[in-house]
Amino acid sequence: MINCTLLCITCNSETVRLFYFFILAEIRLAAFIAEHNLPFTTMDHLSLLIKTICPDSDVAKNIACARTKTTGIINNVLGEGSFSQLRDELKDKYFSLIVDESTDRSTKKHLCLIARYVEASGKVKDSFLTLIKLSDADANTLYNHIVAFFNSNQIPYKTNLIGFASDGANVMMGKYHSLRSLLLEDVPNLFVMKCICHSFHLCASHACHKLPRFVEDLTRDICNYFNASPKRLENLKEFQVFCNLEIHRILHPAQTRWLSVHMIVARILEQYPALILYFTHAVNSNDLLIAENILTKLKDPVTKLFLQFLDFSLPFFNNLNKEMQAESPKISELYAKVSMVLKSLFECFLQRSYLRNTEIENVDFKNPKYFMKTEEMYFGINVGKTLLDTPLNKVQVDFFRLRCLDFYIEACQQILDRFPMKNNAIKLFEFMNPCLVKAGNLSSLVMVAVNFPNLVSETELQQLDSEWRILRNFEQLQLFEDDVEVFWNKVHKLKNGDQTPMFPVLTKFISGLLTLPHSSANVERIFSSVSLIKTTHRNRLSTKTLIGLIHAKRYVGNDECYSFKVGKILLKNMLKKQLYKDDSDSD
Repeated sequence: MINCTLLCITCNSETVRLFYFFILAEIRLAAFIAEHNLPFTTMDHLSLLIKTICPDSDVAKNIACARTKTTGIINNVLGEGSFSQLRDELKDKYFSLIVDESTDRSTKKHLCLIARYVEASGKVKDSFLTLIKLSDADANTLYNHIVAFFNSNQIPYKTNLIGFASDGANVMMGKYHSLRSLLLEDVPNLFVMKCICHSFHLCASHACHKLPRFVEDLTRDICNYFNASPKRLENLKEFQVFCNLEIHRILHPAQTRWLSVHMIVARILEQYPALILYFTHAVNSNDLLIAENILTKLKDPVTKLFLQFLDFSLPFFNNLNKEMQAESPKISELYAKVSMVLKSLFECFLQRSYLRNTEIENVDFKNPKYFMKTEEMYFGINVGKTLLDTPLNKVQVDFFRLRCLDFYIEACQQILDRFPMKNNAIKLFEFMNPCLVKAGNLSSLVMVAVNFPNLVSETELQQLDSEWRILRNFEQLQLFEDDVEVFWNKVHKLKNGDQTPMFPVLTKFISGLLTLPHSSANVERIFSSVSLIKTTHRNRLSTKTLIGLIHAKRYVGNDECYSFKVGKILLKNMLKKQLYKDDSDSD
């Protein structure tokens, strides 16, 4: 079979050409299923449908691609082809490992592995490695599965693995016995990073606990009141039209993501006049008691103040969270971004003269002698307007301001607990920022290099420093873009007169650092893909097929199923022994 497939490129035989075309058709039909998350049973009808539509086509007549063959192509041709490319790259490249575990629709627990590495093009890439089905999720089990995966695929993780990231769960990041501690035994200089997105979610959550409980309860009560009730939503539209407001739905907060509350708060404030009118009408119409409770809270001016304060303060956390979900490298910006959030919070309640003369890591933000007067503290412009326009007594105003002050103090404490400003190694990576390179202020990289002996050997340290000192005085550098990836990719391409690399040790060192993770958001995206693939009607998909589908989608990439190039590797794998090889899944 394979000989005929390869001969078709040079042979003019019509039979061989037809054979080649229907092989391509079968591969692309399987890619179509993977690309659009369609049930495999679709193929039982699709191939028959093509034959019916094209009765005079010899290619259509030869297509035999039902669900069993489609599964084989996705798992053992497209999926295997994609993974083999990735596996070969990781054997010769530094990479970081990003992990998380989750339970799918069929209550199967999986550990997801993602590798971050630099492609030949110079672009940092996050690539799905595998899903590992778990019976237990203790540290030893996770570690043993990961090591077995690397060893079975001959990926030298002890020399090539330089970074590790996950959420802050004890089993992942515990100090004494965790996946982190076990990996550090194998890779002593491993860079470890708790996901900054998970961390800032927890910071916001803890800070919001300092506000009155009725604020969060109100948002949930309003959402639950309208949830799954078309009649109430239609009635609300009438009041939205009357108040000349946008016809927007009331959003529902995610149970596991406190940061989603900001969108709900913003929507409630947007619809505030319509909501008051709606619930006034509902109470007068003898609706449920919950309507009266909601109306009472909405009419309380302090409630609106707290909602406006959340609308102002939560974006500090949300915006950083969104930015750090990016796949592009952010490790060089992380310290500056967190510092900016912290400074912005400090400026809302601490005296500016004190902040101006104090380094951020030395700010005593809990000391009342450095606080502004409560009436001078900043809680957002809308809060200021409401305080001016609404008659409130001193008790109400003081209650509001002091609870918001508690929010600020707790938020700052939570950030510093998870991301200390003093002696934080993350600050060292700022040197990669193109603007700082062009400024030429840093004279040596020794403080960074000593922390990564796996990236640069002791014998290369002087060459690394010499290349760095030459680079910062390189005039052409000022013309390079300020994007981190683009900048260092251009530095990598610089050549001497004899066409040898101008900065070989430096660019190898930087390429390794650019793979260091700043979050584990990419794993969450894989689990979102799993939720789209393994639907209620497709809940019997095995772990192997899930892996094959995700790898197949990666292989197709941005191409369409009908236009992506089918290479020789895929054609070689269209053998019976490869298509139907025994890969029994225990699912």
